[in-house]
Amino acid sequence: MKTMNDLLILEGMKESIVLAGHRGLTRNVQSVNISDTPDVIHFLAKNHLLLTTGYAFKDDTEKFCELIKQMHELNCSGLVIKINRFFKHLPAEVKLLADDLAFPIIDLPTQHTLGDVSRHILNYLNDHEAEQLYYALHVQKEFSNMLIKGYSLNALLEQLGHFLARPALLLNHRGEKIAQSHDFSKESMKAIEKEILQEVRENLPAAREGATFTIPSQEQQSVSTFPVQTKRQYPSMLVIFDSLTLPYPSSQMAIEQAGNVISFTIIKEQAIEENSRLLKNNFFADLIEMKIHSDEEIFSRSNYYGLQKDLENVCVICTIDAQGERYDNLQLYEKKVGELHNSVYDQLEDEIIHGNLEATLFTKGKYFAMILQFSDYSDQEINTITEFIENIQANCNGDFSLSFGVSHSVPSLKDIPTAYYEAVEAILNGYDQNMKGFTQFYKTRDLEELLNTLPRKDLRALYENTLKSLAYPKTKEDQELIKTIQVYLDTQCEFSETSRKLFIHRNTVKYRIEKTEELLNCSLRDPADSLRIRVALIIGSILKADEEAFEN
Repeated sequence: MKTMNDLLILEGMKESIVLAGHRGLTRNVQSVNISDTPDVIHFLAKNHLLLTTGYAFKDDTEKFCELIKQMHELNCSGLVIKINRFFKHLPAEVKLLADDLAFPIIDLPTQHTLGDVSRHILNYLNDHEAEQLYYALHVQKEFSNMLIKGYSLNALLEQLGHFLARPALLLNHRGEKIAQSHDFSKESMKAIEKEILQEVRENLPAAREGATFTIPSQEQQSVSTFPVQTKRQYPSMLVIFDSLTLPYPSSQMAIEQAGNVISFTIIKEQAIEENSRLLKNNFFADLIEMKIHSDEEIFSRSNYYGLQKDLENVCVICTIDAQGERYDNLQLYEKKVGELHNSVYDQLEDEIIHGNLEATLFTKGKYFAMILQFSDYSDQEINTITEFIENIQANCNGDFSLSFGVSHSVPSLKDIPTAYYEAVEAILNGYDQNMKGFTQFYKTRDLEELLNTLPRKDLRALYENTLKSLAYPKTKEDQELIKTIQVYLDTQCEFSETSRKLFIHRNTVKYRIEKTEELLNCSLRDPADSLRIRVALIIGSILKADEEAFEN
């Protein structure tokens, strides 16, 4: 059954003032009577509320007090009176009696008619659905006007808290506070706010769906969350304090109407954020493509996006691994994959925040590029990056996997393009090995790896032109010459060391080297000739490996 206190949210009643008998606001209300007759007591019963102008006892305070005693004995709900109609103020005797009996007397503003107020109360008592709809539309209209006028999220939360007569919070998808009603500015509510945030974060999936939690320090009161859809994969959350005791007509329908307007406001702010992100990514593209020629401009624009001078910079590239026909059919980077792209961006941003890293997130084409900054770069920082990536992969939500490429560190913001291309090369190397969900640190390529990337016809031409008749040794003598010059070059052209490793006399080594130099028309002690021969020998091992692979 509804109480007198519940009525104070209704149209007309919410502007009313309780003049006396505040302790009696818990009295139940079952029906409403309107009367100005002196014998009204004969038409009242238990849990009846009387609406009156007070005309019948405007000049008789004793009669007024007698009516209150009789209504109290009948266990009536209370009395709503237009005190300014025939009284200037509530008589002192009446107020003392009402306070003593805990019998509520409420002053109704003169602009509201008794009939309208009676209708609102009866609809409420009968739980009339039309009244709920009316109130929800009223809330929706109020909030829509605020949206059109560009009110902030804090202003919207303040208005919602006023409508519901409850403290309200707005949290993002991570459970972080975006806005609040003024209630949470009070010192007494700050500890409760911390408890609410902790409960939401510990039960984040349920909170995003909409759930009710009990706050440890407030066992008799609950907190409910309501999802607020935005452009992100996960919704923001509207948090209403002590929600289970919401008075009519503060129904869920009304909360949903307010939530819709809050949702539109967040989406508007996200559109502004996306535009800022576009400008940030355009800067990164200009930096990578070296279109910014002034060092001063590089430093100032980098600083604007959170990158500091004189720190070690590491680029971490992330991509979404393609998985079968489902992802191919999406035609990457169109609408559906765009949603996936935004989801991963949010997740990377979350991990940067939770990891407490000095990092700035950009996107370039299909790549997510994170520039991580350290005062020093050693094994400890490498472990930090590895742990950071492992956390991202472990917390990856969805039927997809993420792969990462990590660059060397570079000491200047001007060198970020080098770090970026190293990270890209690292991730491409992983894909060349048909890996998925991997982390690949960049390794400087050795000479053999670089030669392996050249066309085989070019390698063969260089090999044959350099080694000439020794390119394809057929006799035992030619094979011995090739082996000798290989060891001779590896021992830094030392005859004694070469003879020791080959188990031959020093003079034999000398003879073979002189014969080789004559055949190839070069000097193995000459740096240029020595380099050409060394490269040719490496090419020989590459070509031999190709032949063996072909035969197998």
